Amino acid sequence: MGTEIWLSDPEMAYVEWQRAEATGADRRAFSEQSIIQHSSMFFRFNRYLIAHRSNVATFGADHIDRFFADLDGGCKSGTSTRLRYLKLIDRLARHLIAQGLRTDNPTGELLLKERWPEEEPMPAFLNSSDDARLRSMCAARPFDSFKDLRNTAIVALFLGSGLTAAELRTLVTDDLDVSSSRVTVFVKKHGPRIARRVPVDEFAADLLRTYRHARADMPCPTNWLFVATASGKPMQTDRLGVYVRTALHRANISAVDESPRLLRNTYGRRHLTNGMSNEQVSSLLGLTSHRTVTRLRETLDEIDEVKGEA
Repeated sequence: MGTEIWLSDPEMAYVEWQRAEATGADRRAFSEQSIIQHSSMFFRFNRYLIAHRSNVATFGADHIDRFFADLDGGCKSGTSTRLRYLKLIDRLARHLIAQGLRTDNPTGELLLKERWPEEEPMPAFLNSSDDARLRSMCAARPFDSFKDLRNTAIVALFLGSGLTAAELRTLVTDDLDVSSSRVTVFVKKHGPRIARRVPVDEFAADLLRTYRHARADMPCPTNWLFVATASGKPMQTDRLGVYVRTALHRANISAVDESPRLLRNTYGRRHLTNGMSNEQVSSLLGLTSHRTVTRLRETLDEIDEVKGEA
């Protein structure tokens, strides 16, 4: 990959770098889910730089500090979100130095002041009003194009079934069952996550029925449920993150983690709020452990405590 793309299309350059070369501290390639999360974080930082007349080759420590200040307090010193961003920017700067596009790494002194928080961080999720606003945008309606319908259906399925990006992109048309009054999606076993059939939340049902029929009528040589092109190429995971972020911004919603994981956590937390047990929600999410859901349930108690103190 040439260096000029970092200046002409840094977001594409970042995704290509993550897929082809980037590794974590253990020198292992990043997982698909990590690539989605990293890309979502980088896109947000890059767009901040663009808005402030800077770029990946020229930003300094002052840009990083102001970027954190703009994140509504979500990147205060001592938070895991701030440290994850700093480590991401640090890896980026070191790579650009190696490529000859930078001469300095402005994260050096900032990283020295940071430590991982002792407590496990709160999972990112949408509050009830933002969740309701995003769900309202997933209603069936006339769409200008198949692409617009597809992108909205992707967001609706994330928010209405709790799938991961890796699970969604490997669905085939028969996995989405709209033949009965209750729409369901069959999720094949993926890594440690168990195979399961998930009932889709009612708010997304009509839209997904509309999409499923439109997809069936589409001449296509492959049977992926969501295709990137008319030739049938499957969706790339980084594009799924783009569709989620676009939908959030259209709904005037901003979050530190604007990725499919945000919607998955929101789905799980919504069902906990509606009275499901940890075991039931873990099963819906395909988890063999209750650790993630237990942490989501703790957010209910934490917010209740804050309300009680107010």
